[in-house]
Amino acid sequence: MLKTLSGRSPSQNEYELRGFIEYLKSSGVTSYMEVGARHGDTFFEVMTSLPAGSYGLAVDLPGALWGKKSSVDSLQTAAAELRNRGYKIDVIIGDSTAVKIIQRVREKAPFGAILIDGDHTYKGVKKDWNNYRRMSNVVAFHDIVGDGQYEKVHRTPVEVPRLWEEIKAEFESTLEFIDEGSLMGIGVCNLP
Repeated sequence: MLKTLSGRSPSQNEYELRGFIEYLKSSGVTSYMEVGARHGDTFFEVMTSLPAGSYGLAVDLPGALWGKKSSVDSLQTAAAELRNRGYKIDVIIGDSTAVKIIQRVREKAPFGAILIDGDHTYKGVKKDWNNYRRMSNVVAFHDIVGDGQYEKVHRTPVEVPRLWEEIKAEFESTLEFIDEGSLMGIGVCNLP
């Protein structure tokens, strides 16, 4: 079972996350950005799989619908540990859809890969997709499985699968990491 740096239960399926990480490694990714880094556990797992010296940017909005107010300390701890291990790390705390945050991220771009795992509403995830897709040729999403009704947070359906279906219909080069029986999944879009 996946052990997290924060000590919390993993928010990722280990099979799916390992598949995604292996894909990043085989693609030679050395810069990574994550929207919705929360406690920093997935960010930490991905970054420690990349070569030392790689660059990572974590963006999070603690206290948002899918966030936790208490997560900022864990995220900063993960960032500090990564820096101690020789990685170049930045953390941006704020709304990923705010113009000033997008501009700050753009100053760090391009990235070898981006994982979008923040706002899970259709409107929110689509904004992140539109705002960040030109900053990397590899954009991935968490929670691509389901019809939007299998999981509700604060009575809000997860609508990432709706956007993922649209992306798969538009782009030829996509792949999925979905464990048997999983209601999460990671989808990767390789942009031209």
